[in-house]
Amino acid sequence: MKRSLRMTLVLLAVATLWISPAQARPQSRSFRDDYNGWIYVHIAGDPLTRGNAYGYLVAAEIDDFISTLKTYLLKTTNKGWDFYRRASDKLFKGKLDLEYKLEIEGIASGLVEAGYNYDSIDIIALNAYIELSEYYLPSIGGKFTDSMPRPLMRCSAFIATGDWTKDGNVVMGHNTWDDYITGQRKRIILDIEPDSGFRMLMQTAPGFIHSGTDFALNSAGLLITETTIGNFKGFDTKGLPEFQRARAANQYAGSLDQFVAIMSDGNNGGYANTWLIGDINTKEIGKLTLGLKNVAFFRSKDGYYDGENYVDDSKMIREEVGPTFWTTDSNWPFNLTSTNTITARRLRWYELLEKNKGRIDAELGKAFLADQIEQSTGKFNPGGFVLMARMEVSDVPEIPGAPAPRPFGANDAKVVTAELARNMSFWARMGHPDGSTFTWDKFLKQNPSYAWQALFLQNLTNNEWSLFGSRDTK
Repeated sequence: MKRSLRMTLVLLAVATLWISPAQARPQSRSFRDDYNGWIYVHIAGDPLTRGNAYGYLVAAEIDDFISTLKTYLLKTTNKGWDFYRRASDKLFKGKLDLEYKLEIEGIASGLVEAGYNYDSIDIIALNAYIELSEYYLPSIGGKFTDSMPRPLMRCSAFIATGDWTKDGNVVMGHNTWDDYITGQRKRIILDIEPDSGFRMLMQTAPGFIHSGTDFALNSAGLLITETTIGNFKGFDTKGLPEFQRARAANQYAGSLDQFVAIMSDGNNGGYANTWLIGDINTKEIGKLTLGLKNVAFFRSKDGYYDGENYVDDSKMIREEVGPTFWTTDSNWPFNLTSTNTITARRLRWYELLEKNKGRIDAELGKAFLADQIEQSTGKFNPGGFVLMARMEVSDVPEIPGAPAPRPFGANDAKVVTAELARNMSFWARMGHPDGSTFTWDKFLKQNPSYAWQALFLQNLTNNEWSLFGSRDTK
C-alpha cells in the first residue's frame, strides 16, 4: 500500500481521537504478561490508543532503557542524549507518517501518565539510536571511542524452504548479537493489533515501534528477520528513517515484493541490513541486501539463505563496505583460511544446512542458533567465530582490533515455522540460546575498563524456550 494512501486512511481513523490519555487506553484490550525472561505486551486499536497503552504498560522498562542508552551512547560515541534528540527532531520528526507520529505521541503520553518525564522526541531518538549512532554520526565525521569495537557485528540467522525443510514450507531462525547492556533489554514480545494493516508479532525493545532486533511476522503470512551488513558506510539525511520503513513493511507488506518496495522507498542507508523474508502462502523465501547505493534481491522456492553480516554483491562491497572482512580468494566461500567472524559463521551455516537438508524444523533451528562449533577446526569455541557468540568467555577477538573478552554476544534466540506462523506464534528464548549462565562480579574486577557498565549489566540466566502467540485476553 502506498504511503500516501495509508496516511489518508489514518487521517480518517484518527480525526476525532484527540482526547485525554486516560480515555485513549481501554484496559480491556491492552495487557502485559511477564514470562521466562520476556515481557509479552498486547496493544490494539488506533495509533493513539495502542501507543498510550504501550507506553503505560512498559513505562518502567522504557525509562530503564533510555537511562541505559544515555550512559552507553555517551561512553561509546562521546555524544549525549541531547545530540540524539536534536538529530531526531531535525532528521526524522517531520518525515514520520501520521500513523507513527500519533503512536509515538501515545507512547510518550503513556509514560507521562505512569509518572515519567519523556516526550515524543525522546521516543523518536530511542527508536533511531542505532541508525543515528552507527550511520548518521560517522557520516558527519563522528568517531566511536575505544570503549566498543566498530564495526559491530550483529546476529546470526537463516531461512529455508522447499526440499530443505521437514514440511516443505518456510522455517526461520535468528539470534541477536549485541552489547549485553543493550541486548538484555530487548525482551519485549509485542503483539500489535492495529486498526489498519496486518496484525504483527515481533521481538523488540521497550518503546520501539519496529522490531529493531529484527524478528517479526504478520497475519498475511510474512516472516521477517535480518543481520546487519558488516562495515557498512553511508547515510542520506534526506531519506526516511529505517525504523519507520521496517515497521511499515511489517504492517503493510503482504508479499516479498511489497516488503522490498516499502523498505526501498525513501531508503536512507540507516541500519543497513541483509533482510531474510519468507511467505508461508507461496512457500517462497527472499534475501534483500539493502545498501544505500546498491540493492540486491534474491528469491527462491527451494533453498536457504544464511545471515551473518556478509554481503554477496561485489559492487556493494567495492562501493559501500570495502574488502576488509571479505576474502578475494576465487574459491570462496570454501576457503577455510579466513580468520574473522563473517566467513567462519557462513561456513558453519553451510555445513549445518547442507547436512540437514530435508529435516530442518523448529527443533533443529533451536539447535543451530545455540551452535558453538568453529567450522574450520571442528572444535567447540564459545567466542565470536561461531553462530552463538559468548565473548565474555573468549580472549580471541572475532574481528581485527576488537577487544576480548568483553560483554558482548548472543542475547536470545527465536524460531518460527509456517505452521506456527499460521497461528501467529513463534518460539523464543531469552539469554544465551544454549542456556549457559554468567555472573559479572569477577569479570568486572578482572576487566576494569568495563566497570562503567556495572550498574546496567544483568547476570546471564538460563530461561527455557517459550512459545508466544497473539492473543486478545490475558
